[in-house]
Amino acid sequence: MIKVAHISTGLETGGAEVQLMRLIAAMDHNEFEMMVISMDRETYLADRIRELGVPVTSLSLKQTPLKLWKGFKVLRDFNPDVIHGTMYQGGVMGTVFRRFLPKNPHVIWTVHEPLEHYDEEPLRKRLQLRLWGKMSGSPECLMYVSHLNMEQHVPYGFNNSKAVVIPNGVDTTRFGPAREKGMAIRKSLGIPDDCIVIGKTARYHRQKNHEGFLRSAALLAAKHENVRFMLVGTNVDENNEVLTGLVSELGLEGKVHMLGNREDIPEIVNAYDIATLTSLGEAFPLTLGEAMVSAVPCVATDVGDNAYIIADTGYVVPVADDQAMTNSWKKIVVLSDEERAELGQKARQRCLDNFTLDQQVHQHEELYRTLHRINDRTTQLSGATS
Repeated sequence: MIKVAHISTGLETGGAEVQLMRLIAAMDHNEFEMMVISMDRETYLADRIRELGVPVTSLSLKQTPLKLWKGFKVLRDFNPDVIHGTMYQGGVMGTVFRRFLPKNPHVIWTVHEPLEHYDEEPLRKRLQLRLWGKMSGSPECLMYVSHLNMEQHVPYGFNNSKAVVIPNGVDTTRFGPAREKGMAIRKSLGIPDDCIVIGKTARYHRQKNHEGFLRSAALLAAKHENVRFMLVGTNVDENNEVLTGLVSELGLEGKVHMLGNREDIPEIVNAYDIATLTSLGEAFPLTLGEAMVSAVPCVATDVGDNAYIIADTGYVVPVADDQAMTNSWKKIVVLSDEERAELGQKARQRCLDNFTLDQQVHQHEELYRTLHRINDRTTQLSGATS
């Protein structure tokens, strides 16, 4: 049994955290024993991981920094063969603690942070990134979720000599074509059957650029009466005064449905005719893959690996260009139902060929096995020569 300790900066319902849960769920639990340390507060996602039979310790370090010692004790008692840090701080914590653990386990950092517009971040964050760059030679592996993300970190001093790129993978047991379920969602919202629905799945954050989505929506709605828009994600609901105010200002009342955080994302994605991301920055957004494997064509901004993911199955537009986004939506809106379905099937096949959770799990398991063998051999040699 190979023991893997996951250390995450937090367990909010963001893409990296949700993907960690899905990865844990899909791993071979007969070969890998896992545990999770969250450096942040207790969350719903922590409970979801516990339901998989994997223990989770939430440290709430922002409120009680001294609980770092508790994190070390939990890690020491578990005695891992491999430490896998999700996001910078998780990897740094594993790197610092590993030298005091019995097996001196190998450490992996998974880097999700997109660095577009990072020069606009507070000085503290930019200095932190420089520090993480100086420490990046310490782990045995730097794992990036996109090729562009790997390249972006080089100017910040990251040592990519031991770097690998493992893209996020879509759980094809949960996501796939299910149009009848999508139509039921549309009916519950009062959306007519003949409308074209453009949907975006993303939490509310400056980098996700929901405001740009709504501006593009207004441009399209002015020319096409039969379009509706759906927004899904944490804090994207009627309580968001910024978004509701903009909907009113742009004259989009009755055409935009803001559903907030939902558990039925596979069904909701099937309510879309077009899936979109208007983000200012991304690494490898899983929501594109989830839409594509559901046979929904995508339009996204040219950030992260979006162009590589979509390829010739949809459209990629310049960042923060509302008119370009509208124009690309329109190219799919004016297609016949048959042409739109054909484009969706092309997107589905690309995802099945390249971006499935099974592929991601296999790559992770092989990496864990390799690091365990190396560490085990080193331990045996050390014991033989002592």
